[in-house]
Amino acid sequence: MSVNATNYDVDRRPVTLWSEGSRLAAELLRPVGAFGLRPAILLCHGWGGLKEHLAERYAAPFARAGYVCLVFDYRGWGGSDGRMIPVKNTPMLTEAGERDVRVHVVREVVDPLDQIADIRAALAYLLSEDGVDQGRVGLWGSSYGGGHVVFTAGTDARVKTVVAQIGGYGHPREAWYTDLARRRMADKARAVLNPPIPQGVDTAAGLKGTPDVARQCGHSPLEAAARIRVPTLFIDAENEEYGEPALQGGAAYDIVRRHAKAERHTFPCTHYEVYDKFYEPSLKLAVDWFAEHL
Repeated sequence: MSVNATNYDVDRRPVTLWSEGSRLAAELLRPVGAFGLRPAILLCHGWGGLKEHLAERYAAPFARAGYVCLVFDYRGWGGSDGRMIPVKNTPMLTEAGERDVRVHVVREVVDPLDQIADIRAALAYLLSEDGVDQGRVGLWGSSYGGGHVVFTAGTDARVKTVVAQIGGYGHPREAWYTDLARRRMADKARAVLNPPIPQGVDTAAGLKGTPDVARQCGHSPLEAAARIRVPTLFIDAENEEYGEPALQGGAAYDIVRRHAKAERHTFPCTHYEVYDKFYEPSLKLAVDWFAEHL
């Protein structure tokens, strides 16, 4: 069932949702005057992106096409709570109830497991929103979020269709990376790092924030891709500069298409050119995909 082609006005309002005790800043966009249960789209940004970019450039066009849309900041990014870590030598919190305690607030860490949990919380929020058709909810994700929406679709049957744009679908598999991850696991367990969450310890060239290598190691959207059974669109850059080819969109597409309808479109550009030079055609691909499958 496709969405009415009417170009709706859009109502935008800030909301707060909770993910495992952290407050996430979010924005809900609704088509004004669209009656009955509506299809919905959850949008997931990339490595260091913020909800404002997605709200204006992607969620608003989707909402004008008739979808209820939700954008949000991952914990520790934008307007969302940072992760709170008790300061060393703080007494163990062995009793339930309210307590005063000194904490480090950790921000701008790239932890895929936390981010997946945030996506699930956002999906639960969107599915329980008044006027949303729970049988017609899709995911759109870009860059690091492209891998996240593939992982989520492979592990949550409530997702009915996916658009994954210039996604990354895993982390290096070489021994050097595994060795580094295991060192970081030990550093965190022994509180060698203070606080025991990485801040500026490891870097990714040209990217904001600190990758939590200990949590990234072993995280594999490609494995989850094999469990996808819903229509999935991949939008990729032919000259993608991030990650190994075996961990990019072509690899994920080859896996998904064995079990579900899948299409892949590429543009003759680098990663970030999809957001500007090829913004209009990539957006149209996504709008058309959702119209067909939601």
